[in-house]
Amino acid sequence: MRHQVGMTDEPIHLASIAWERGKRADFPGKYVREHLWHFAGGARLGASESPFLTPESYRDNAKLDPEKLYVATIASSHMLTWLEIAFAMEIDVASYLDSAHGIVDELKDGVYWVSEVILHPKITYGPRRSTTVAAEERLHDLAHEQCFIEQPTKTKVTVRAQPA
Repeated sequence: MRHQVGMTDEPIHLASIAWERGKRADFPGKYVREHLWHFAGGARLGASESPFLTPESYRDNAKLDPEKLYVATIASSHMLTWLEIAFAMEIDVASYLDSAHGIVDELKDGVYWVSEVILHPKITYGPRRSTTVAAEERLHDLAHEQCFIEQPTKTKVTVRAQPA
């Protein structure tokens, strides 16, 4: 059975991307990389191209870029899947903090991709029921198998759990 995000048969509008030529309009072949992401529900984020891929004079390190958002999306969806599994097993999770990293590699001839996302979850448990290190690792394996964002990606996802 095929479902769209939101579990309906109709596609759901989730995001709009808005870009304008802006301050470099007078320079042939030059353009700003800054743009806006508008999400359903009203959230708005300023975005830009990755500083890794952008000439120095065009960089805006304060903006979010697709690579950062890609890493955050994988980390967030992995965490939410992990929490779903843990709470279904009645594990008392108090907090989950992840400092996710992305590795950008060159495929060939100047074509780059996010080849790996490394998750560094630090999980603390409540007093009612915690788990062992081995069981926590198994929960991460299950989350990887069940996460509908993580599963279809070519990017390798590695978990390096942090001690609580």
